[in-house]
Amino acid sequence: MLTPTQIAFFKHHGYLILSGAVAPAVIDVWRESFWEAVDAKADDPESWRKRPGLKAEYKLRHEEAGLNRQPAVAEAVEQLGGGWFVGDAGPPLVHWPAGCDAWTPTRLGHVDGYPPSFWFPFMMAATAYAYDVEPMGGAFTYWPESHHSTHRRFLANPGMIDGKWAREPGFDWTGPDNFTDLAPHPPREFTARAGDVILWHAFLVHSGSMNIRNSPRVGFFSRFWHRDQEAIKYDVPKDLWKYWAA
Repeated sequence: MLTPTQIAFFKHHGYLILSGAVAPAVIDVWRESFWEAVDAKADDPESWRKRPGLKAEYKLRHEEAGLNRQPAVAEAVEQLGGGWFVGDAGPPLVHWPAGCDAWTPTRLGHVDGYPPSFWFPFMMAATAYAYDVEPMGGAFTYWPESHHSTHRRFLANPGMIDGKWAREPGFDWTGPDNFTDLAPHPPREFTARAGDVILWHAFLVHSGSMNIRNSPRVGFFSRFWHRDQEAIKYDVPKDLWKYWAA
C-alpha cells in the first residue's frame, strides 16, 4: 500500500518511484521473452548489432508477467483509482546503443495519446526495465510537475483534449505547440535498477533518450484508463484529481 506521503508526492510531482517492485523471477521472464522476440542473444553483441526489431507475434511467456499484473503496481493503481482504473501491458520498447561516445540530452518531450498516434486518453502509466539503466543509457525521461502545466493548458483550451489540433496541416510538434516549454522543471532521467518502477500521471511530459552505453535499454510499460472512459474523456475538470480516489 502507498503511504500518504507517497500519494502526496505522486500528486505534486506527477510521478512516484517504487524500488524493487518487480520480482527477479518476472524479470527473468521479461529478458527471455525479449531476446527470443528479437532473435538475438544478450551475451552476443554481434547478434544485435543491427538493432533487430520485435517479431510481430511478440508476447510474454506468461500473461501474469505483465507489468500491470505485478502486485506493487496493481495495488498502487487500485489505491489511486479506487478500482476504477484498468490497464494492460504493451510490448517492450528498446533503445539500442547508439554506437558513439557523445551524448545529446533530450530537449523535447510529449504527452501520450497525441501525434503521431491516435487519441488515447488514459489516467496513469508505469515504466520498468529488464536491465539496470545508467545515466546516458537510454532512460525514460520525464519533466517533474509538468502534469500541472499540461492540465493548465487543457483548462485554457478544452477543445484541445481530443488531439485534433495535432493532426492539422502544418502542425509542428517541435514548435510552439509542444508541452515541453510549459514544464516548470528540466527533464530528469529515470536511471534505475531492473525491477524498479516509475508510476506517472498521463499528463506528465516525457520522452525517450539517447543510449551511448554498451547494452540496450529494454523498457516495459503499462497504461491504465478509467472504466468510465467513454463518458468522461471530453471532460477537463478544474480538479485534476476529480476521477481519482486518492
